[in-house]
Amino acid sequence: MVQSFSMISISTSMVDPFMLSLPIVALVTLWVYDYILCLPDAITFLADSRWGLSTFMYLACSHLPLAFMLLNMLVFQPDTPVHLCRSYNIANTYVGIVTMIGAECIFMVRAYAVWNRGRWFAAVQIFTLIAYLTPITISLQQFNSRVAEPCWIPGVSGYLDTDTSIRIYVAFGLLAMAEIQTLLLLLYRVSKSRGGWGIDNRLMRGLMKDNLLYCGSGFAFSLGIILTTNFFPFPVGHMVAECQIVVQALLVTRMHRGFWRSDRAFGSISTDISLSTWMMGALDFT
Repeated sequence: MVQSFSMISISTSMVDPFMLSLPIVALVTLWVYDYILCLPDAITFLADSRWGLSTFMYLACSHLPLAFMLLNMLVFQPDTPVHLCRSYNIANTYVGIVTMIGAECIFMVRAYAVWNRGRWFAAVQIFTLIAYLTPITISLQQFNSRVAEPCWIPGVSGYLDTDTSIRIYVAFGLLAMAEIQTLLLLLYRVSKSRGGWGIDNRLMRGLMKDNLLYCGSGFAFSLGIILTTNFFPFPVGHMVAECQIVVQALLVTRMHRGFWRSDRAFGSISTDISLSTWMMGALDFT
């Protein structure tokens, strides 16, 4: 029988902290393995590409997940003083937000290039970024403040109450909407290109595949977080959220390098694929 409290309801069954920490250990192992495996490509990319804003976005996506996971492991220490645990939890939240902003902005930059780098489109993208980011950040901050004891996860299996769960629904629902919006803007513009849908353009096909894969995985993860938070103890949803940030960061860094490498293979070495400057010459929009 689940006992209800004002902030969070806690089940009487205890959960082994070791079992709860296994997914984080697995994520750290996956990230380290991928980082070592892709290190030569990453060094080549950073050394040979022209640095710009999206290069720093790439660096954020490729390195912040490690800090994100380490902070999460500190939160999982049941003997940590409450004030330190809360600080770790808040830092973990904001590192995750910055990581996802970097990933989303990379695809926004690509959509901006497809739309002929119009100033009006840049203004719209900046406005929508702020419009999504503000309620997401507020919702996650309110969630942190509503959980009275941030280190409760290792000790018990807890169900969030309705008011606290709504913060999670809003944050990850808006994140999924932002990803879908970027994809739709790209698909609409490509559908208006000469030849229709850019099928005859090698780089555009790669761009569309990247966006479809990233948006599809992001939507699936966000839906999974909402469903698991509603039907399962929150540690399950918490693990899904951790997986989303790490897996999508790995996806976007691999896509970024792969896109740049594909452009170099066809002789466009002087251009920077991360800023999509190639697209103005490679595509002919009507």
